[in-house]
Amino acid sequence: MKTLYIEKMTEQLKQLPLSVINEWAGRDIGNLSEFSNNEIPGSLRVYQTDLAEKIAIGSISVNNEVNFGFCTIIPRSYYAVPIYVSRWEERQDSVNFLVDFMPTVDMIVDETYRVKFLEPMGESWERFSNLPGITPEDDNDLRSATSIIYTAACVPIENDGMRLAALAPHLDYLKKYIPLIKTEKPVNDAAKLKEIARRITAVRTVFNANLKNLLSKTAEPKLGKDVTDLFCNALT
Repeated sequence: MKTLYIEKMTEQLKQLPLSVINEWAGRDIGNLSEFSNNEIPGSLRVYQTDLAEKIAIGSISVNNEVNFGFCTIIPRSYYAVPIYVSRWEERQDSVNFLVDFMPTVDMIVDETYRVKFLEPMGESWERFSNLPGITPEDDNDLRSATSIIYTAACVPIENDGMRLAALAPHLDYLKKYIPLIKTEKPVNDAAKLKEIARRITAVRTVFNANLKNLLSKTAEPKLGKDVTDLFCNALT
């Protein structure tokens, strides 16, 4: 990967007290930490903290022609914190990406949540809205799960500076997300807890399908469906 996506994102994640996990949903994921299958190298590291059920960061390189990077932070269901999602698809001449704080409550109803987590990101959203190639997310299901401050683009790469410009939203959003999840208090309201758990499950399902579709025509033919599915499931 020409852009140091994994390295730069991992630097930010180290602000959290990360605890490595090597099993997810009854499957061994430890062997995904570094793998190469039919000359398709990749990596996936999955962690937990007291506040986050899962923190995952991974990459796959397909014939050195298309390089994927992913980072997710999924809060435990008793915290009313958004899900951090970063998706990166880098080619020689473009970077296609999505980064967002995906809400875990009904944004129309919960004004307090919107004011606390999303409105402070307005300045960042405005700044990155000027990036070349800004475009709506084209997956309708995934777009329905995004927040009002999601940033998506297909940035044309005319020089290496454009790669760094494309990476900037991911780092900025992550830097601002980490303090939120480090200081949040548990939710005590039973109805709210039920809503959060339902919403987290729905967002994970939608993003999982998006990842599998993204990799189905690029990585899956060489990695195989089992490895590809395990990679996507461990990310979400």
